[in-house]
Amino acid sequence: MVPVSTRSRRRKRILGTAVSVLACTALVGGCSQVVSGTPTTLGGYSTTEVAGLPASNGPSGPKDGAPESSLSVEGTDNGAMDKLARNAVADIDTYWTETFPKAFPGKRFEPVRRLVSYDSGGPGIQLCGENTAGVVNAFYCPPEDFIAWDRSTLLPELNNSFGPMAVVTVLAHEMGHAVQHRAGTATSNDQVIVLEQQADCFTGAYFRHVAEGSSKYFQVSTGEGLNQVMGVLNFIRDSPGDSDFRDGSAHGSAFDRVTAFQFGFSEGPQRCAKMDFGDVQKRTTLFQAWKPIQKQDTDLPVDQKSLNAVEQSLRTVFRDTGAEPPKIVKELKPCGREQATSPASYCPSTNTISLDIPALQKIAQPPSKNGDTSGYGDFAAYAQVASRYALSVQKAAGLPLDDEAAGLRTACMVGSWSGLLVEDPIGQRNPVGNLRIVPDDIDEGVSALLGENGLIAANVHGDQVPVGFARVEAFRVGVQEGFAPCSTKYGG
Repeated sequence: MVPVSTRSRRRKRILGTAVSVLACTALVGGCSQVVSGTPTTLGGYSTTEVAGLPASNGPSGPKDGAPESSLSVEGTDNGAMDKLARNAVADIDTYWTETFPKAFPGKRFEPVRRLVSYDSGGPGIQLCGENTAGVVNAFYCPPEDFIAWDRSTLLPELNNSFGPMAVVTVLAHEMGHAVQHRAGTATSNDQVIVLEQQADCFTGAYFRHVAEGSSKYFQVSTGEGLNQVMGVLNFIRDSPGDSDFRDGSAHGSAFDRVTAFQFGFSEGPQRCAKMDFGDVQKRTTLFQAWKPIQKQDTDLPVDQKSLNAVEQSLRTVFRDTGAEPPKIVKELKPCGREQATSPASYCPSTNTISLDIPALQKIAQPPSKNGDTSGYGDFAAYAQVASRYALSVQKAAGLPLDDEAAGLRTACMVGSWSGLLVEDPIGQRNPVGNLRIVPDDIDEGVSALLGENGLIAANVHGDQVPVGFARVEAFRVGVQEGFAPCSTKYGG
C-alpha cells in the first residue's frame, strides 16, 4: 500500500445509497449441513455451503484402500511420489473421460501418450527439447503429448508443505493443458496467462468431482482440504510488481489463479472454455508497479501516520453510505462485557474501533522465504482494520453483526474497498482517495483469508466464516464487482 500526494481523479459514485439498500434487503433463514455455526441462506447463497456442496473439514488425501494404478510411467523409481502421481493421473483421466463429451459435445477425451518421471538432481534426460537437470517442475509437452514431473524435489516439496493433494493439484493443472489441446480451446495465438488460468479453471472443475465423492482414489474436504489446494496456487503464483499479465511468461497472481480455480469448481469446464484475454484483463491484479511508485517503499508501517491514511481512505470510500464514521483508538478495549477481538475490535454501542498495535505489526511483517506465515504483509494488517470499519457500516444499516452472514458481508466490503484503491496501467479502474493498492497487496489478502483466526471475514465477535473458499469468494466478489453484491448476494 502506498499513499499518493497527487489529487485523486473524480471518483465514481458506485456506493450510492448503500445503507438504505442494505437495510431493505431481507435475510432469509435456511438449513444445510455445516462445519460449525448456524446455517443461513442469503440471496441464494448459503453460509454453510461451498458452491452448493456442504461445508466440511473431513479428511483430505488418498482414500484408504484405494487401488494402485497400472499406468505406465517412464523413468519411475516406483517410490511413494511416483505412485501418488500415477494414481493422480489415473483419476484425472477418469474424470475427463466422463466429463469431456458433456463439456465439449462431439469430442472424446484421449489420455496423454506418455507419462515421464525424472530426478532433477540427476544428470538429466532430454524431454521436450530440454535437459531436465536442475529443472524442478512438472509440465505438459504439447508437441509430444506427454506429462512429466520431478519426483526428487518438486513433488516432495509440495507434499511436505501442503499435503498429498498438492501433488494432485499440480498434475490436474498440467492435464488441463492437455484438455485445452483436445478441446481446441488453446491456440498458438493465445497469451500464456489465458492458457495458464484456463488450466487452473479445469483444475477446479476436477476438484469439484473429488469433493463430490466421485473419485476412486482421493477425497478432499470443502473446508481445510480446499484451503490447502488454493494455498498451492498461492505458492506457485507469479509475483505481482515484478511481472505483468501481458508478459509472455505470465501465469497469474494468487488472486488471479484462485479466481480461475473457483470459476471451475463452481461453474464447471464450460466456464473455463469461455476464458480469453479480455476475461483475464477485466479481473487481473498482475501489473508491474506503475512508475510513480516504483521507487517508493510500498509497505506501510503500522504507525500513526499510516493509520491516519487508512482511516481517511475508509472514510472516503464509505462516505456515500451515510454511515457515521467510527472512532479509531490505538488501544485494544473491551466493549462493555464483551471481550475485544485482536488485532482490531469494533464496539457497536460506542461506534469505536480499538486496535492491538503490536498484533497488527506482526501481521504486517512480510512472510519469510522459508514459508513462515506469521506475517502476511501490510495490506493484510490494514484489512483487519477495514473489516471492523465495515461492521460500522452494517450497524448503520441495522444489520445483525453477530452471525456468519456478517462475516461474508464484511469480506465483500473489504474487497470493495480494496478494489477502489487499485490503479492499473491500462486505465480500467478509477481509484478513490489518496491511498493506492500496489500489485501484491491483493495477494496478501488472499493469503490471510486462507489462514486461520483472521478478521477480514469475521463477525463482530471475531468468529471467522468457517470455510476459506467462501471467505476468498466473498472478498473476490467485492474486489471485482464493487459494493452492491455485498448486500444483494450476502443478505444485506
